[in-house]
Amino acid sequence: SAFFVDIARLQTTIFDPSISNLFFSDNAANAEIRGVEGDFTWAPYSVDGLTVAGAFSILDTEVTEVLTPTNDVLVGSDLAFAPSFQGNLRVRYEWELDREIAGSKLLAHVMPQIVFSDEAFSDIIEINKAKTDGYITLGTTIGVSADRWSAELFAKNITNEYVELSNNFVFDRERVNPMRPRTVGLRIAYDY
Repeated sequence: SAFFVDIARLQTTIFDPSISNLFFSDNAANAEIRGVEGDFTWAPYSVDGLTVAGAFSILDTEVTEVLTPTNDVLVGSDLAFAPSFQGNLRVRYEWELDREIAGSKLLAHVMPQIVFSDEAFSDIIEINKAKTDGYITLGTTIGVSADRWSAELFAKNITNEYVELSNNFVFDRERVNPMRPRTVGLRIAYDY
C-alpha cells in the first residue's frame, strides 16, 4: 500500500525560555508523511513445507511548517520514531518426522529470521532529539509439534546487539528503552 498523511497542528512538548521557563504542550507544527509498505508470503508448491514471508516499510517524513514561534522545531526535520526503511524476512521449513507419540505424527520445523531498521530520531524538538541507530537482529526457532502439544527452542537477538528501540528526555535526563539482549528459551504449549 502507498499512503500520504497530512498532519495539521502536530502536538508536542516544548521548552523555550524565550516563551516560558516551563515545558508546555502546543500544536507546534504541520507535517507530511509519504510511505509505501507491503508484505508477502511465498509457499512454493515444488518445496513442500517451505514458507518465505517478509514485510517492509519506506517512509519520508517532514515537518512542513512551524506554528509555534520557537527555534526548537525546524522545517524539514524528520518526524519522531520514523525510520526511512524497515524490513523483516522469515523462512520456515516444516517436515514430518518418522515417529509418533500417542498415535499422533510429529511435525518438526526450523525458522530463521532477520529484522532491519534504519536510524530514527526520538523527537521533533531539537533540544530533546536523540538519534536511535539503525540495527539488524537475527533470531531463530526450532521445534516439534503434535496434535495437541508443541515444544519450541527459540533464540532472539542472537548476535546480542545493543539496540535502542526508543528514547526521550525527561527533566534533562535521557531515558532509553533497549531491546532485550540475546534471549534463549523454551516454549511449551498444550491445547486442552
